[in-house]
Amino acid sequence: MPTKAEVVEAGVTLDATYMGRVYSELNDLPDPGIMNIGSLCVAPFMSLVIYEAMRKSSFLSSSMEIILSDDANDVCGRARHSLKLFTDTNGGIDRQLTHFEQDIMREHSKYFLGNTWLPLARFLETDLGVFTYEGQIVTTTHSATFHLGIPSRRLLREGIAPVMQSILHQMGRCLVALGAVGHTGEPRTFASYASGSSLRNRDVRAAKHYGRSFNGPETPYINGTLTDFQAITNFIASLLIAGADPLSLEYSVFKIRYIALFHVLASLRVLQGRSDMGLSRRSSEAIVRILETSEARVVTHPSTRGFRNTLMHYGPTNSMLGDLDLSAPLFGLVPVFFPEHDFRSLSALVDRCIRDTARELNAWAKTT
Repeated sequence: MPTKAEVVEAGVTLDATYMGRVYSELNDLPDPGIMNIGSLCVAPFMSLVIYEAMRKSSFLSSSMEIILSDDANDVCGRARHSLKLFTDTNGGIDRQLTHFEQDIMREHSKYFLGNTWLPLARFLETDLGVFTYEGQIVTTTHSATFHLGIPSRRLLREGIAPVMQSILHQMGRCLVALGAVGHTGEPRTFASYASGSSLRNRDVRAAKHYGRSFNGPETPYINGTLTDFQAITNFIASLLIAGADPLSLEYSVFKIRYIALFHVLASLRVLQGRSDMGLSRRSSEAIVRILETSEARVVTHPSTRGFRNTLMHYGPTNSMLGDLDLSAPLFGLVPVFFPEHDFRSLSALVDRCIRDTARELNAWAKTT
């Protein structure tokens, strides 16, 4: 039977090693598109690893080497919490919608619009970058800002490169302390298999883009956050698993997919439960289609919440330890929470749920 410290250290090491491989492979790519978009998509998950490892530092042999400046620690914490979407207990849906509307959408519009010297040409100005992989949105400039954890005013004023340089350097040192070693041979990550020809980007006017999507023109701030849900779901459905077998994923890739899926589904349930949000009938029906599949009910069932908690926070309860095996997929967590499944069958269920959710979100996002 492993000790709690052994389980924590094993999970942290696997995640840190994976992140190190991802960024090593991205940095070696000749295609700056995959490098930039891949980095933005993975960034909040890197923050999750470091943030949670720091909180479990008493269980780690490298605890004295996991150090961030106050600035980097704040950014890391905000990026990690962004993954909770509407389920963040620090303000929940109201705080997130306000943040997306005022601190991201409004700040980007103020910065990028109204600058053309010829007023008649200002209708050509854009304030939202949309990035797609295999025809589906995987991130936007609004979504990237949200998940980087850096206030828009600072990011727009100073630029992403200068702001991120010191922070990423510190995070890189933390990953190395936690076990990251860069290239380790096979298995390679999505960065080595992603197709640059499948990546596209276009600049649009945010008001027009959001006004034509999801819940319609009356709720652009809701549509903006739903676009983020759409992007992160498409990322875990396609780009993240490029070159991999979705039914036999390594620990960290399965973890990223499960945590992202769980919070998208849970956040849609939060939105569905708020009668004051002005959801259209079409929107309500789309949410029902997503949440009421048998797979979505399994993923979000209260009895399995400990599975998500253990993956996210690394710390199993003492009562679990007797059932765990560090040599088993996910350390043997699957039969503890999903007695009807083994790792492969749960992976198949999660994969179906991700693809169904992505398909419904992409359809819902189209003209209302």
